[in-house]
Amino acid sequence: MTSNRSNLPGRPSRRAVLATGAAVAGLTAFGATSAQAGTLRRPVGAPGRSTGSGASLYSVVEAYSQWHHRTGSSDEAAALRWLERQLRSLGAVTGRWNYDYPHYEWKAQVRVGNVSVPTVPLYYEGTGRVKGRADFVQPVTTSKDGNDPAVLAAVAEAARAGASVAVLPTTSTTANYPAYDGLVAYNSDPDAPKTGIPTLLVPGRVADRIQRYGADVDFRARTVPARTYSLTGWLGTRRPVADPVIVTTPLSGWFTCAAERGTGLALALALAVELSREHPVFFLGNTGHELSNYGVRAYLADEFDLRPRAVFHLGSALAAAAPGPDGRFELAPRGAASNPGFDAVPGLAAHLAGARFSQAAKFPGEGAVWSQALGPSVPLLSLAGNFREFHTPDDLPRITTSPEVLEQAYNAVRAAAHDLLGAA
Repeated sequence: MTSNRSNLPGRPSRRAVLATGAAVAGLTAFGATSAQAGTLRRPVGAPGRSTGSGASLYSVVEAYSQWHHRTGSSDEAAALRWLERQLRSLGAVTGRWNYDYPHYEWKAQVRVGNVSVPTVPLYYEGTGRVKGRADFVQPVTTSKDGNDPAVLAAVAEAARAGASVAVLPTTSTTANYPAYDGLVAYNSDPDAPKTGIPTLLVPGRVADRIQRYGADVDFRARTVPARTYSLTGWLGTRRPVADPVIVTTPLSGWFTCAAERGTGLALALALAVELSREHPVFFLGNTGHELSNYGVRAYLADEFDLRPRAVFHLGSALAAAAPGPDGRFELAPRGAASNPGFDAVPGLAAHLAGARFSQAAKFPGEGAVWSQALGPSVPLLSLAGNFREFHTPDDLPRITTSPEVLEQAYNAVRAAAHDLLGAA
């Protein structure tokens, strides 16, 4: 029986971002100062360690993908503690910014012909207990959008039919890749309207078996008030400043998230160290991403009071790859958006093209949340992509990335970051 149970932290003080940083730094009071005060004009990484090498980046992805990364889970709590240690090893003063959210606690089993099949619910869509034969089954083909139209249409149809539970065998399609018929999870906003119909996602490959044998479901779920945190770190300064460079990346997701989350995290850590040589850097790792960016939305609404020199959002799949014709991993195409636009930043487009980033029509994922909060006056670079194993259990380091493509992606992102800062 698959489940997702919460592991809730305590309730530290409200303004943990700056207050925790000041306490760890040994200050008697906090309050952001200008970038000049307390700044360290030296690298903060461990001596002799190349954080941007392919081997170093890949080791971060491997370590991170030991766990599943669902917000509020015991696995994610372990991953956050690991990341906190990594930041400290790079010289960061770390903190935790706590926020409340509705936690979806569930257990589910789907059996087809007396054989259990993998399943994950569409979060928040239904609560309570359902046990027995599924009375609504509909195969869907999706495009891996967090609010995939095919999934939402099927759930709406189940509600119109008065179903007690919906089982959706999903086959996912992604540009440039073969279809994926294994288990896929989909992001869900706790605050968005729901049908109330418990909805279980299963691999598309079992659709024919369900048609022959039906699907038996044992499902229970509830939504409970919970508290979790996003992780912060100051690099290049002994105390918080008002105008840092911000490097931010989502931390949470559905499964091991090697290429989806791990590659962006690896690049974010290396970039934070690189940029802290010249200016104080505030690192923000956000949980709640799979809950429609819940963590970063809460942070920006309730806590954010900085005046950043620039913000770098390193989102999904930054070094997601697949074997090419010669067997070597090749980067997948991904999108980039910036403020100011590409045309106003010399070198930006060319450097990003070196790792198959092209200009996106809009800011992706959490980048859109940052763009709305910052307005047009703050330089912002936002990067994100997609790939075949996105949101699936098969997103494992050996399948979806490599040291070579990680280093290729990092070199492009590092150069682009310097381009944006130079144009600011």
